[in-house]
Amino acid sequence: MTATSERRNDPDRPGASMSVDTVRFDASRANLKVVGELDLATAAPLWAVLQGHLAAGRRYLRLDLSEVTFIDATALSGIARAHRDLLAVRGTLVITGVRARVHRVLRLTGLDEVLFVGGARADDDTFAPGEHADLLAAELDSVE
Repeated sequence: MTATSERRNDPDRPGASMSVDTVRFDASRANLKVVGELDLATAAPLWAVLQGHLAAGRRYLRLDLSEVTFIDATALSGIARAHRDLLAVRGTLVITGVRARVHRVLRLTGLDEVLFVGGARADDDTFAPGEHADLLAAELDSVE
């Protein structure tokens, strides 16, 4: 079931678009799927959908980013704000399906330490050369 669908095309970047669909929801939860590019020009519909769910009383949101091909820090600021708003009402925003490219932006902005990133990474995600070794070393360090 798709309850909410927004699509935004950027006239300055032909082919650049973003859609956000509410895949499933009930009185307290909603699962959303984002497809395309998230940046200053395309993020407003996502922010509106997140705020709409919060206004409707939903406190537990899951945001699937597995089909996001690009994200910038400006778009992440809206996601971080929704995260803070949900925490303020004892809710959560969980991000799933994070690809390596999106994870790098999360890490560069420090939001990988703030946002709840759960679930498996995108299935078709591949590691950059050397990235796998860094992740494995970090996991081993945390175990010791």
